[in-house]
Amino acid sequence: MRREIIRAGVPVTTPWNDDFQRIIRNFVGDADASLTGAFSPALDVEETEEGFTLHIELPGVPADHVDVSIEENVLTVSGSRDFYAEKNADEFRRVERRFGTFHRAVRLPDRVDPEGIKAGFKDGLLTVSVPKAESAKPRRIEVSTD
Repeated sequence: MRREIIRAGVPVTTPWNDDFQRIIRNFVGDADASLTGAFSPALDVEETEEGFTLHIELPGVPADHVDVSIEENVLTVSGSRDFYAEKNADEFRRVERRFGTFHRAVRLPDRVDPEGIKAGFKDGLLTVSVPKAESAKPRRIEVSTD
């Protein structure tokens, strides 16, 4: 029995191609991108039975330059990182870090308790704890034997 292998060509422009290009630009840097202006810090979201924890990398950002807010279940982290205050930009031969304003917005599920949100900042890492509403937490239901 003979089997034929059909090879389909990959289109030149695909959503995967755009994602791949974005990943490469983030990894090796985008030579055309300005190092000042808006940027998005790296963000991790962790979920447990008790709630969600967001870890946002903000190295070199003082805590008083960070704002955390929530409106209509959208948690927003914003602020700014200033260029070296005591340095002259002309003295640098290479600058890869981003400076200027930053902004990240994360839509939270409806099952969170916005009144219980807490934020802490240590060693350039912002940690935001978002508890789940009591109605969203798993609970055991007793089975009756009537």
